Amino acid sequence: MRVVIVGAGVVGLCLARSLRRRDLAPLVLERAPAGAYRPRPFMPPYHGFEALEDAGVLGAVREAAWPIAPRADGTPVALAASFVRVSAILAEGVPVEHGQEVVGLLRDGERVAGVRVRDAAGAERDEPADLVVACDGVRSPVRAMAGIDADITLAEGAHLSFMSPAVIDRSFELHYQSDGRQVGLLGWPDGSAGWWDIERCGREAALAPGLEAFRAAFTRLIPAAEPALAALASVDQLVYREVEEVRCERWWVPGLVAIGDAAHAVGPEAGLGAGLGLGDALALAIAVERNSEPDGACADYELWRRPAVRPYEEIGAAGARVARGGVKPPEERWPPRRS
Repeated sequence: MRVVIVGAGVVGLCLARSLRRRDLAPLVLERAPAGAYRPRPFMPPYHGFEALEDAGVLGAVREAAWPIAPRADGTPVALAASFVRVSAILAEGVPVEHGQEVVGLLRDGERVAGVRVRDAAGAERDEPADLVVACDGVRSPVRAMAGIDADITLAEGAHLSFMSPAVIDRSFELHYQSDGRQVGLLGWPDGSAGWWDIERCGREAALAPGLEAFRAAFTRLIPAAEPALAALASVDQLVYREVEEVRCERWWVPGLVAIGDAAHAVGPEAGLGAGLGLGDALALAIAVERNSEPDGACADYELWRRPAVRPYEEIGAAGARVARGGVKPPEERWPPRRS
């Protein structure tokens, strides 16, 4: 079976590794140039450990990460790591064609039969495939080309985060605000990061109070974040994001299947996105191994994964909240309100 994977994020790379370990040679296409990953934290939960193990990289990822809340047997609830470092581990030994944009789908009647690709120089070519895998994110162009409808909605509030080169003394700390939303701190062997779930206000308003005001406000909520915040040099290192959530009633059409954020995405408060996407990659690799016919593989994949994913889609990010109740105090409001 010839498989074309569109998207070389952690989910696409994990799928490629698992397929290669099953004696398949998938073609991996990535629109961005090599080395274009934006530095950011990565926190794969235990839901994704089996997929990383199947891909042959769990040991290496654990060595590059710090454990979060390890159990008595040493198995952590999640790992704290650098996204760029984990991506490099997954990409080792996996041929990826960078600077390749999928601009259309090939058709054989009603069936998807491959992709049309445009390279960085503007030249186009056709890549036939028995199965095309869309793992190109929340706004997946390939999913749209295939006619798979997606319900894309803005999650409640917004997400304000930072990434720091400072190495801190812990892997994880969390503060629940009165409304149950989070302020968090993450540390790994060569850096740290933090996030604050705030009201939706736009980037300009979120950054307007300045870096010093943000440092002081964040540190009041999580004092252990002081070293990480001290290493920031500019307010432009704060990243404001309005998170989009995705839900699809179907995940595949003949010849094409969507996985990861292209198929389902919940807000980062849930802490599940990476785990669910990695789980998709493993389930699809097993389904392809057990089916010589691609549509049978897609049917098995959806049959196995729907019951695992649907409960998280139903409760969304709100299901991870632990509300303390009462009126939200001034120190939990960002940007600060004028009196």
